[in-house]
Amino acid sequence: MIGLYSLLGKYFLFSLCRTTRFEEINTGFVHDYVLDQHKKVIFAFWHNRLFIMPFYMATRYLWLGHKLVVFSSFSKDGEIMARMETALGGAVVRGSTSRGGIEGLIHLYRKAKKGYSPIITPDGPRGPKYEVQDGLLFLAQKTGYPVIPMSWHASKCHRFKSWDSFMIPLPGAKITVTYGNPIFATKETPKEELRAQIKKALMELTVD
Repeated sequence: MIGLYSLLGKYFLFSLCRTTRFEEINTGFVHDYVLDQHKKVIFAFWHNRLFIMPFYMATRYLWLGHKLVVFSSFSKDGEIMARMETALGGAVVRGSTSRGGIEGLIHLYRKAKKGYSPIITPDGPRGPKYEVQDGLLFLAQKTGYPVIPMSWHASKCHRFKSWDSFMIPLPGAKITVTYGNPIFATKETPKEELRAQIKKALMELTVD
């Protein structure tokens, strides 16, 4: 059934997104650094913004030759998203803060060093909502790749009564995707300082 749900999810996602209009804000660094020079970054957005991202990241990056790897949980929802991402051409590493986290992060780091840009929802898959967990900090410090905060909001959308108020845009909506300025870290960057910096950047982009 998971395979069927993944296939249906992919077609539903693409059908829905093709009825919407996308606007992008503050894309300068990403376009110059990632698309023109093919350098690697870490894309970060809150878990409740996950729904449109397989479509958006595929059309903006994967299909232009940029390699992406997604950190996906072992949950059923994570399995569905993982299969969708694989079907679109991206790579997937499984893991979460509650199960397989350390091993998953090590595999994610190895993928990153092989030329992939990781995608992480820093508060997922179980929350707390809008709190940056250690996985993103570990990856940013170990790789040295800049963290690119991202968010989106829609002119009309449905919010589920889940822990993160998961969002799905409605047909015909205008979707505004906003990028924050890159955040650079080294192994010497204090962890809590980096956590606060990433959270602040993400919250500045978050329109609820």
